[in-house]
Amino acid sequence: MANIREITLNILIEYDRDGVRKPSLLKDSLEKYDYLETRDKAFIKRCVDGCLERQIQIDYILDFFSKVKTARMQPFIRSLLRMSVYQIMFMDAVPDSAACNEAVKLANKHKFSGLKSFVNGVLRNIARNKDKIEYPGRDEDGGVKYLSVLYSMPEWICEMWLTRYGFDKTEEMLKFFLLPRPTVIRLNSEKVSKKETDAYIKELEDQGVVVKRNPILPYALELEKTDNIRFLPGFDEGRFFVQDVSSMLVTQIAAPGRDQVVVDVCAAPGGKSLHAAEHADTVLSRDVSGRKCDLIRENAERMGLSNVKVEEYDARVHDRNLESKADILYLDLPCSGLGIIGRKNDIKYNATKKGLSDLATLQWDIIKTAWDYVKPGGILMYSTCTVNSKENEEMVQKIIAELPFKCVDISEDVPDKLKGCDSLKNGYIQLLPGEYGTDGFFIAKLRRD
Repeated sequence: MANIREITLNILIEYDRDGVRKPSLLKDSLEKYDYLETRDKAFIKRCVDGCLERQIQIDYILDFFSKVKTARMQPFIRSLLRMSVYQIMFMDAVPDSAACNEAVKLANKHKFSGLKSFVNGVLRNIARNKDKIEYPGRDEDGGVKYLSVLYSMPEWICEMWLTRYGFDKTEEMLKFFLLPRPTVIRLNSEKVSKKETDAYIKELEDQGVVVKRNPILPYALELEKTDNIRFLPGFDEGRFFVQDVSSMLVTQIAAPGRDQVVVDVCAAPGGKSLHAAEHADTVLSRDVSGRKCDLIRENAERMGLSNVKVEEYDARVHDRNLESKADILYLDLPCSGLGIIGRKNDIKYNATKKGLSDLATLQWDIIKTAWDYVKPGGILMYSTCTVNSKENEEMVQKIIAELPFKCVDISEDVPDKLKGCDSLKNGYIQLLPGEYGTDGFFIAKLRRD
């Protein structure tokens, strides 16, 4: 019989092995153990995600109670204690005694019997005193340490956002990243009309799914209690695509028409291309990854969108055949991803200040390569899923200064819920994580002279 804590521990050890978080590791592991009960897989997922999501706070707690600091612990013991502390602090359904006892058993099983007393002592001390932990004060270092520890965010990211947005907004963003998030789907307008939406929601609810209409876009639904979206009614028929509302807003604001050509040069995972295809005449969807191109083709076929042409192509290489061919060019460029930390907790640990600078350089290289694909008078849609002015507002200013583009007032293009944003007349919107219940996202609309 599989030991779900041991499986969880092995995944955490693998994550900790080289300091680089591997986004596919948990998914691959769950597929390997697909034979497990749903509740056991849910335990593994929650515990692994939670340990990664809360790692800075967990390490602070361990360092508070242990004479041996986490940085000096043996990797096996460090991952074992992290897993157990997460259960004690954040999993109410798990008795503290069970978390302690199972950790001791695993230490013994893996030939760390000499450290059984250490593991047991640290964990039982934490369990007894978890309400007495002294965290950094809100006023200490301008709130940097407080925010970093309480919300498990690297200090340099906290500092960057505190400087830009102040304490209250920064704390709201960090709180949002730790909240459970629904699965958001975009209904395929070709297969689920406005009149048919109520009936489709009923189909989902009949399968035990909790469905909520999104308050920003009428074709977006928020789903809870979904085990595997591939088994939901309408998946095989292409009635929906999993996509955050922030990403849907790119096509909402671009507003492609039936006689227009849309070119998407960094298309994976394909949501924007497929959304555009429901409204445009033709969509050219490109990505540097052949595997991701295959997924876009598969989804285009599933959704019945025959007007999408998918090509494997490196956006950094100029294509003379595309010059002045696009009515609308999507530049959703590689970015630091700081706006989607709540969905991909590896991002905050892998990101670096130098990495942000390197990404801005890569973005500009692609912009310089692809800008002339836009027809004179055509539209360039620049977007990222990050919250970093160098990749967003400053990049738009660079485009305007060095290339033949001007920002377009998007006040009338955004849904009513977003019309209060101050930057709309300047042609862009920065969605902060959680501000409207969406991921952090940046969208700018520019017209070529």
